[in-house]
Amino acid sequence: MEGGSVDWHERYQVGDTPWDKGIAAPALVDFISEHADFFSSGKKFLVPGCGRGYDAKVIARAGGQVLAADIVEEALEFGRRDNPDGIDFRCLDIFKISERWDVSFDGVWEHTCFCAIEPEVREAYVEVMWRILKPGGTLLGVFFTNPDMPEGEGPPYKTGVDVIERYFGELFEIEWIREPSSYYPGREGREHLVLMRKRGFHR
Repeated sequence: MEGGSVDWHERYQVGDTPWDKGIAAPALVDFISEHADFFSSGKKFLVPGCGRGYDAKVIARAGGQVLAADIVEEALEFGRRDNPDGIDFRCLDIFKISERWDVSFDGVWEHTCFCAIEPEVREAYVEVMWRILKPGGTLLGVFFTNPDMPEGEGPPYKTGVDVIERYFGELFEIEWIREPSSYYPGREGREHLVLMRKRGFHR
């Protein structure tokens, strides 16, 4: 998870991490089983707000080279304990990611990061994702589109399909948006799996 007014370090320290289900996102696991070549060897992926790294690890096992980023060192330490695939777990704020990462990644896996950041910085988040992707790079993600969340309250902040289209539509070509067939218990009707592709060239 990234910056803002929430103390994510404290949330991990006291165990207030309801987003952490202890396993990778079921929709990601299903996607990999159906599209084995998406994370094929040689492709480089960023997992922003990776938490304890469950998703990063299944991507690495599918063949992808992974940079798993989070601002909470305690979460990253957990991910590093069992890391036979050599994932680069790195403590960094994605809003301050160095320009040396520009046009470096074939893809981004987004999960519980966009909904966790404050709405005021969503545009900046989209611009960073666009900046670090190679031309034609993809952003695949499970977006928590909880219809019960009151407007303005969070995290997680309300993130409907209309919000995804509004924020990402200019810099990304949205190829499809659909409800996943697999999800964490209790997430029925509260998630959307999205695949989009970077538009244009690096500025």
